[in-house]
Amino acid sequence: MKKFQLIAILFFLAFSLNAQDWKLIDLGVGLIVEDENYDKSLNIVERGTSWNIKDLYDNGAMAGKYKGNQLFAAWIKGPHTDSFKNSYGTPVWSYKYKITYPDGKTFEAGPHGFYSPGFAYVGLKAGGYVEGNWKVDFYIWHRDTNETRHVGTIEFKTFEGK
Repeated sequence: MKKFQLIAILFFLAFSLNAQDWKLIDLGVGLIVEDENYDKSLNIVERGTSWNIKDLYDNGAMAGKYKGNQLFAAWIKGPHTDSFKNSYGTPVWSYKYKITYPDGKTFEAGPHGFYSPGFAYVGLKAGGYVEGNWKVDFYIWHRDTNETRHVGTIEFKTFEGK
C-alpha cells in the first residue's frame, strides 16, 4: 500500500511541476513605442481610458508614426515565456483577443504567441468609429490541453474634437 501512495505522490508532484500556470501582470490601452526593440520590452508611453481619435489620426498613432514610432495599442503582459514551456521547449500559453467596437460588432483573433519577455500587443485602428465605447477581451490558450481562459478586459472611450 505504501508503494502505491508513494507512486501517487510522485505522479502528483510531477504533474504539479509541469502545470505551468500563467498569471496576468498588466493589461492596458494607450500609446506604446514600436521600434527595433518591439519584441524585447513593452515601452508604454501613455495609458488611458479616453482617447481623441482625431488627435491619434492627425499625429500618426494609428499608423505607428507618432513621436518616435508610437502606436495606439492594447497590451497584455504575463510571465516570461521561459516559465511556461512544455517538454519540447515550446511555450504552452498563447493569447487570443476579441475587440468589441462601439456599434457592438466584434473581431476575434488568435491564438498568437507572446514575445519572449511575456507580453503582446495589438495595434488598434479606429476605421469609421469616431465616438463610443470600446472593449478588448484577452484570453490565454494552452496548446497542449486546448484550455482557453479569459484573463482580462480593458474598456475605453473614443471621441472626436476637444
